[in-house]
Amino acid sequence: MTSDEIVSEISRKNRDAFPVHEESSFLTREQVLDLMDAAAMRGFQFGSNVAMSMVQGALLVQLARVADSDDKPPH
Repeated sequence: MTSDEIVSEISRKNRDAFPVHEESSFLTREQVLDLMDAAAMRGFQFGSNVAMSMVQGALLVQLARVADSDDKPPH
């Protein structure tokens, strides 16, 4: 799934889940939906950043192992 498809899917699900009540004196329905979209995207971004950090960490461990085995003399 591309990032645009993910954004569209999140937005569609938010709109499907949010009732069509216009009884709020503080925010309009669209403002609430925009906030829901923004919160979902921040969560998605955070999750993506965590996943990227985990991959980078795993790669660093593997690089360190390769470098360590290259430094050891052959038996």
